Amino acid sequence: MDITGAIILAGGQGSRMGRPKQMLPIAGKAVLVRSIEALRAVASVSKIVVVTTEENFKEVSSLFPGLIHALPGESRILSLQNGLKALGGADLIAVHDGARPLVSPQSVKACLAAAKTYRAAVLCVPVKDTIKQVKDGFIEKTLDRSLLWAAQTPQCYDGATLRLAMEKYGSFKDATDESQLVEKLGVKVRVVPSEYENIKITTPEDLIIAEALLCRQK
Repeated sequence: MDITGAIILAGGQGSRMGRPKQMLPIAGKAVLVRSIEALRAVASVSKIVVVTTEENFKEVSSLFPGLIHALPGESRILSLQNGLKALGGADLIAVHDGARPLVSPQSVKACLAAAKTYRAAVLCVPVKDTIKQVKDGFIEKTLDRSLLWAAQTPQCYDGATLRLAMEKYGSFKDATDESQLVEKLGVKVRVVPSEYENIKITTPEDLIIAEALLCRQK
């Protein structure tokens, strides 16, 4: 039987929000708490690593027995490396942003199932806006919106594939997600359609939107 693990990346310091955004409350619960709840709601996920500070981990581990802790690195990729070491063996791995508290368990399951079949899968939504490529303050060209999707998390992988990508290309510390490293292996990453509600908490306005979405779900 496959062992499925999850790594939640929650090492941000919240420079734009005044404090770590993953610990800000949304409808009475911290952002990170809601992210953990979403992963724990997936029965196949047997191990969860939370990559965050000692202080943050102390707060959330009191609510969720059995969580594994790893300290964050100076970049997303370095944090993921620490999370992989703490996770140990796993056949399937979901990598999730701690600042995405509204992901549905159904989307997590769909992404894991696609990763089992295709080795790599990413939750995505079609881009709504017209996207311009800009240089020196001027539009160079308009990109074909029909070809563009916005990547979310979790991003799910066959464990061996993710570890190989990190081993070979983990020095690319400026990569904004790990699927870029998997692509370098020549592995085609499967797109799994997601919900627009799976927003990332980045600005104060996002907290307001997230609270409104939670109220709508009740």
